[in-house]
Amino acid sequence: MKTIESLERGLEVLRSLEEYRGQSLADLHRLTGMPKSSLLRILNTLEKAGYAWKAISDSQYRRSISLASRKRSDELTTLISEIAAPFLSQLRQKVLWPSDILVVRDCQLELGESSRRQSNLGVTLYEIGARVDMILSAPGRAYLAFCSPEERDAVLLRIEANPSPIARSRQVLQHELSDILAQTRRCGYGSRDAQFGGRNVDIDEFDDGLDAIAVPISCKGNVIACMNLVWPRKYRLKNKIVREHLADLQNTAALIAAACLESDIPVADS
Repeated sequence: MKTIESLERGLEVLRSLEEYRGQSLADLHRLTGMPKSSLLRILNTLEKAGYAWKAISDSQYRRSISLASRKRSDELTTLISEIAAPFLSQLRQKVLWPSDILVVRDCQLELGESSRRQSNLGVTLYEIGARVDMILSAPGRAYLAFCSPEERDAVLLRIEANPSPIARSRQVLQHELSDILAQTRRCGYGSRDAQFGGRNVDIDEFDDGLDAIAVPISCKGNVIACMNLVWPRKYRLKNKIVREHLADLQNTAALIAAACLESDIPVADS
């Protein structure tokens, strides 16, 4: 019996997305041998039908949440990031500065999605999957302040067993963290340490020049992710951003949490 050639091509692309975490148009062209124009039509169809999505952070295509196994913990970053992506875009349309989504995984925060490419402001970009310093970053502080005591203890035990190469991180852990987390709870957001350059090295070795605030994304009483707002530190905008946009950030986090709950993201009840 004769088959439907266009359907076969679409299924081949879908299988490629199933087999890999993220694929660019060039990757799919190399894997399938299909012309890029044909691939774009297929990908557009898959996106509209809800079987694929294109991340705003790295422009790579990924399988949709509708095809992913919700029981695999290694899928959670992708699943939550896909849900969060349109909300990040909406927030970026309202607020000048971009945001990141960082998902809780293995007692760390992993970058899942970002609207930095949409901002056209020249801010430093980080790869999907990058992990942040839990002691100095705004998302790390937001997570530690608002997660359960058991989760916080697990994170701190891990950090103590594997000390940070950043001198400032070790200093804060030993002498300042309790006060910082208490202040974070009072304010409702985490703040980036002034001596944090954005990577796992001292600021004199690398400095992305950014500042940030972050809030938790909670589902069923558990912090499943955090999201931030970032801007160039040199502008000294923190007070203005907190005054004008903290509520926008918190509202977006609440919308993402509600969407995760509706999509049945696997989160244990607290």
